[in-house]
Amino acid sequence: MSETTKTESTAALNELGDALAKASAQSLSGPRERLGESLLQSALARWENPEMRPKLLANLAHATNTKEGAEALRTFLYSFLFAQVGIALEDRPMDIDQVAETLGVPVININAAAAQVWGVVMYRYVLELEPIASASPEELIELLSPTIQNYLIG
Repeated sequence: MSETTKTESTAALNELGDALAKASAQSLSGPRERLGESLLQSALARWENPEMRPKLLANLAHATNTKEGAEALRTFLYSFLFAQVGIALEDRPMDIDQVAETLGVPVININAAAAQVWGVVMYRYVLELEPIASASPEELIELLSPTIQNYLIG
């Protein structure tokens, strides 16, 4: 991979990561009893944005199709994303272990909540599988947020 391509890939993943961080941090600013709903609502709002979606899809494709992209996204998730979540929760950067401890759940629950969100993204925007692809965001939030909420508050 050329240095220019690496730089472009890093910039693309940073853009995807920034969108994810904003969605996560924004969702944590509401009441704790609506954390799952807020997280999914914030994530879907970004993916539903017609200007943002093509960029997010391109960045996601890079992250899932190259080792470098996957490593960059993994590094981002474990450093920057959780730092932003920590700032939203307690006004200080955190890692995934600290976020889980603050929420009072096992670390795997944090990953399970994220997997639910990523699953919806894959089904709806990448694979376009029905009926997820044509359901309204509100329907998806109503259906999935209780499960995400359970992961995040135990």
